[in-house]
Amino acid sequence: MEQPISLDGEDIQNEKDQPHGENDWIPQLGMVFETEEQAWQFWNRYAGKIGFSARKSYSHKSRTDSVVTSRVFVCSNQGQRQEKKGGNPKNPRAETRTGCKARLILKFIRESNHYRVSDFISNHNHLLQNPEACHMIRSQREVTELAQFEIDLADESGIRPKQAYELMGRQVGGQTNLSMTIIDYRNYLRDKRRRVLISGEAVAMLKYFNDRTLENPSFHHVEQVDEFQEVTNIVWADARMIADYARFGDVVAFDTTFGTNKEYRPFGVFVGFNHFRESVIFGATLLYDSTKESFEWVFKTFVEIHNQKAPKTIFTDQEAAIGGAIKNVLPETIHGLCTWHIMENATAHLLSYNRNEFNMLAKFSACMYEYEDEAEFEEAFNELKRNVKDDNEWLPKIYKKKEQWAFCYMKNVLSLGMRSTQLSESINSDIKYYLNSNLDIIRFFKNFERVVDDKRENEKKSEFDWRRTQPRMKVNVPILVQAGSIYTPKIFELFQKEYELSMAAEIKVVTNNEFMVATWSADHSSFSKKFHKVLWDHANTTIFCGCKKFERMGILCWHALKVLDAMNIKTLPEKYIWKRWTREAREGTIEDRNGRSVIEDTRLDMARRNRDLCRKFMKIASQASPDEEVSLFVNGVLERLEHQVEEKIQKKATTADISHQAPPVPNFVSDSQPHLKKKNGTKGSKRHRSGAEIVRKKIQKKATRKSTRKETCKDNLTPTLTQNSQFDDNASYLTLDSQLDSHWTHFSSFALPSPRFEIISTSQNMSTFAR
Repeated sequence: MEQPISLDGEDIQNEKDQPHGENDWIPQLGMVFETEEQAWQFWNRYAGKIGFSARKSYSHKSRTDSVVTSRVFVCSNQGQRQEKKGGNPKNPRAETRTGCKARLILKFIRESNHYRVSDFISNHNHLLQNPEACHMIRSQREVTELAQFEIDLADESGIRPKQAYELMGRQVGGQTNLSMTIIDYRNYLRDKRRRVLISGEAVAMLKYFNDRTLENPSFHHVEQVDEFQEVTNIVWADARMIADYARFGDVVAFDTTFGTNKEYRPFGVFVGFNHFRESVIFGATLLYDSTKESFEWVFKTFVEIHNQKAPKTIFTDQEAAIGGAIKNVLPETIHGLCTWHIMENATAHLLSYNRNEFNMLAKFSACMYEYEDEAEFEEAFNELKRNVKDDNEWLPKIYKKKEQWAFCYMKNVLSLGMRSTQLSESINSDIKYYLNSNLDIIRFFKNFERVVDDKRENEKKSEFDWRRTQPRMKVNVPILVQAGSIYTPKIFELFQKEYELSMAAEIKVVTNNEFMVATWSADHSSFSKKFHKVLWDHANTTIFCGCKKFERMGILCWHALKVLDAMNIKTLPEKYIWKRWTREAREGTIEDRNGRSVIEDTRLDMARRNRDLCRKFMKIASQASPDEEVSLFVNGVLERLEHQVEEKIQKKATTADISHQAPPVPNFVSDSQPHLKKKNGTKGSKRHRSGAEIVRKKIQKKATRKSTRKETCKDNLTPTLTQNSQFDDNASYLTLDSQLDSHWTHFSSFALPSPRFEIISTSQNMSTFAR
């Protein structure tokens, strides 16, 4: 039975008479508190020690000055649950209200301007929680500022809530010592994301871009809006992308096989090679649809962002809308088709023509990669045509685009060894690792930042490695010593292979300026019949080879190196050293389209300072934590330091130059907020399957049906099928599947495209609004 403790005015204890010691956490009549919040913290702390959840009940305010004159704190089990209208619920929740009478009543004393305990009931009519479970009590759970910081850091790093929560628990000696549960963790993230998007995705997106621009003025972003002032397409590039494109943007791969969110907007990335021949990102775009008009705007905007510099070569898939856009917007840029996509389509359309004596896919692959002479290509392709049926429409169509994929036509094109969009698709594969298609737009942008940071970290690792190592030369000759000192490791390896081939080559002098170069065959029994003409101009120190490798790759071929050696030239002429492949490729200042010098990463100094401060604070914490008195002293010093830091920051903020403020969010439409243009969502989230996959699935499904049918006959009918006959029936499938497996293994290292849905835009009057 509850035992109330009432109090008359004469019996009120003085503050000096209040008990102090081991039980000073237990409420006592007459206890004094400076504020209502102080009393609530005391009641909640008492509840946590006892094992119940505290709750604030009713209060009374003065009608004259609105001061709270009395307040009641209760147990969360106080009262009874009110039945809701609407009948019986299917899954009623467990009862938590038991009419518990435990409470603490405060009264305001005007004379001393503080609160005193006037009533306290300690008994509960329900079970109390065990000490090891008290951290789960609702009133004891709180996502502190430190926890919020750690949650935000884990979320931005892509650590899943469960793993991050477990790590936080280990840091404090167990999840029992945390002030929250995994549910509180997830709820914090949910509420945070809702707050970010409370004004809509478009406003949140523009705020994100404006914040990035405030960090670095060289961050560029452009949004396209339609006549209804709805954002349709977006292109952006940060300062590092601007600088990277200025140095390495001669060859670009563009791909839009990744779709974002439930509306499945195509997401595209512009990718190329850096001086380590690793992938580097030049920019990104988020489109409303995959129409020619959208791609035209994207390519035009991309070039404008990058100071009107168009790439010399761009590789894409075979989408007609992209090809038409490149032709109209980038007329000087050579458009190459992705050879991997072409080979995938070849698998779907030509695999059925494979025979033991004629491998159609191998023949087509040779047409794509091997023939240097156009006449040889034409002869081989005509053989392909003779071995397919007249109703095969794909082969004639791809033949019409031969200048965009066949090596004999592409050997004159600057490609840096890039023949497909595999770089872009590799980026998309990384994006899929970090993202799913249901993320909101801000989380998508931030996770894309992680992909970009990973690529840049790879470059830092490569730079670290070559600074601490020396190239391994197989032959110690002046030209390799020179190449090893100027080229990055990957490029040096390619150059050294060319030099090795030149050592085994034969050279024939035609004239003083013309040479024919050939190398040994695979069995070293005879010279290869494939000779390459090399022209040498001694006066201008100029060399030209018919294989066009230097024009295509930026490094001299073994044919040219053989002639240089024969002419007693032991080092590379300066004109044949491309800076983009050297260790000094990043030297020099880059300007953005506004004429400002690009500062690639303004966060480096901040990160360095943060690292130094964290190291010092961690050292102090480790020294102070073993001793309670020292810990209290450090806490006091840190609290005073925190106030001083806040005052310093506020003072700097008020005196900041107004020119450094972020640009205002534009007014798209008066009396309304900007928003992203909506489109119909996709039905389901199945990944688009390539032609090779479709063929493979059909073959496997057919084989499964055969096997099932025969097993049924074998088990339920008469035993007319022998083991040998069953094996023979499956032999054709095994042979065909082995051919497919061989092809599949060759191409399985590349990422498969994801689904993309085209919606024809009805917008006619597109306007551009740029920042």
